[in-house]
Amino acid sequence: MYGLNTDRRRAREARRKQIRRRRFGVLVLAVTLVSLAVWAAAALPTATPARVPDTVVHPTFGATPVADQIVIAHVGDVPIVLPVPGEATTAIAYHPVGTPEAVALSPQGECVSGGGIGQRLADIFQSGGGVQYYLIESEGGETSAATAGLSVGAAPGSSIVSPVDGVVTSVKEYDLLGRHRDVQVDIRLASDPTLLLVLTHVSDVRVEPGEQVVAGETLVGEVRAFAQELDQALRQFTSDNGDHAQLMVLKVASELGEF
Repeated sequence: MYGLNTDRRRAREARRKQIRRRRFGVLVLAVTLVSLAVWAAAALPTATPARVPDTVVHPTFGATPVADQIVIAHVGDVPIVLPVPGEATTAIAYHPVGTPEAVALSPQGECVSGGGIGQRLADIFQSGGGVQYYLIESEGGETSAATAGLSVGAAPGSSIVSPVDGVVTSVKEYDLLGRHRDVQVDIRLASDPTLLLVLTHVSDVRVEPGEQVVAGETLVGEVRAFAQELDQALRQFTSDNGDHAQLMVLKVASELGEF
């Protein structure tokens, strides 16, 4: 009888040890699964995406720091900044305008010779290069300087920002060569009220007379697309139709505000 009871106790003790081992095994497995789940949750993207900077969601030309803006010319001591995005720029060229009131601009960068299609400025900027420009001989050289007019080539629809700080004095339509409707935006320079920047070949104008504009930041409009039949001089240096924004600076009476 004593031996039977001893055997029973030993059997019960063995079953208890087996149950404890099973429970311990289940606990270890549970801890391992939980650890794997936590690691996977940390490694995979969350349901809420990371915040995208506003400058990426809503890109604006004004997001470029002033120090990083590209100066393409000077009028006196006043810098004229690139009015179109660098990645859309095709070529820059100076030419006479035939207007006696036009002030000679001082080019910034390197003058390159013409004679054929050159490398896009956008590609030059991307590779770390600086401003390059051409000189175009055209009518009006007898009455204005060879650098009085400035054409900045860019793809049609590219944004145009104000090249200078100032105040818009006029937005008006006119007929280019008597048959092509165009828009002219006049900006009186903040640093010198006797100087008026005239910007043409603009579409989808975004400014109004009396509005203050900031160089390289204020959106003026977009580069317009001209018909293929219009022989644009800048075409000789680009691989497209030569569409561009054109500007010149006029000397005017400070009390007039517009030419």
